[in-house]
Amino acid sequence: MKRLIVIGGSAPSSFSFDRSVYGSVVAADSGYDTARRLSIPVDSVVGDLDSTSYREEIEAMGIRGCSHDKDESDTELAIASGSGEYDLLGGGEGRIDHTLSLFSTFIRCGYPSLWFMRVDTVASLSGHVELSAAEGTELSFMSIEGTVQVRSKGLFWELDGFPLSPSSVSLSNRMRASLVSLDIDGTILMRMRAEDHERIMIGRTL
Repeated sequence: MKRLIVIGGSAPSSFSFDRSVYGSVVAADSGYDTARRLSIPVDSVVGDLDSTSYREEIEAMGIRGCSHDKDESDTELAIASGSGEYDLLGGGEGRIDHTLSLFSTFIRCGYPSLWFMRVDTVASLSGHVELSAAEGTELSFMSIEGTVQVRSKGLFWELDGFPLSPSSVSLSNRMRASLVSLDIDGTILMRMRAEDHERIMIGRTL
């Protein structure tokens, strides 16, 4: 099962937590505050605990924060605390240096399958992907490392011949049909509006 990693920063106002989906929940520092607000049971907490409002509560669980003077961000520590597929809750939509640091962490440690924020939800996609949603659904596509070739069918602006790269983003694209197929030679990120996430079915085939 996937891990759910909860971090500080911009998070949804609600989250439907399903223990059958997530084998463990890791909070990074003030991510504990977010998990607590959203009634998500936390299995472990990592970080220096300098941002959480519940340090004493966390320490009463037998958890001690690491040194503030460290090379890794709290999010990186949380991702590195386990292996395999994970979803990310929180972060982004705030300090630009924190967002860029998250992108750097994804490149080094692996991409989240889904990244839930207050305004946006981001999915990492690779291989053959089929998207099912209402015509006109807005989607943006980007690559944060290197150039990735994508072949698409069903988008208003097809991606064939439009390689995605850190300097080339398909911004505010739209679904021209209710089914979109993508063939991706690498890994890209797809941004959707948070309220659209439950309406978009994502089928992945490596």
